[in-house]
Amino acid sequence: RPSSKRSDQCSMAMQRFVLSVLALVLLVTFASVLAQPGMPKKVKKEHKCSVCKAVVKELIKKTGPAKKRTESKVIEAVDDICEFENFRVYEFPPPVMVKACGVFMGDHEDAVSEAVTKQGTKTEDEVADEVCMKRTKVCKGINLDEASKGPTQVYMDNSPIGGGDDEEL
Repeated sequence: RPSSKRSDQCSMAMQRFVLSVLALVLLVTFASVLAQPGMPKKVKKEHKCSVCKAVVKELIKKTGPAKKRTESKVIEAVDDICEFENFRVYEFPPPVMVKACGVFMGDHEDAVSEAVTKQGTKTEDEVADEVCMKRTKVCKGINLDEASKGPTQVYMDNSPIGGGDDEEL
């Protein structure tokens, strides 16, 4: 019975199609549920500049005095540098900084690691200027004083809360 065989093949193809669509719908649903609240959709130049300076500062803090700093200490610190807790006190909220850090370090990890490893007698600010202005140029033409103005956004459990400066917590 050729028509019965063809009908079974069509039925199986339809079942595969339906299962594929269901799997796609579930994947999209879970992706939206797992998306981190407060994460920016786009990383701006100001975010990259701010995160550059923050990364240099945090790496210097985590790797100890320049005289005793080794390349392996810096590499180990770089592995965890884009963690949320490293960005609690900077110009932009931690979720913004975490995303910007991933983008920035993906492009400039070697330059940052090398500058921090070879800090020598330079101050933290001098190393940050070397990395952020000269090597990577992410801060060229950026005024962070202007970029970070605006209403303060408060985060709780990684989610934005409230409406700004004048809202009572």
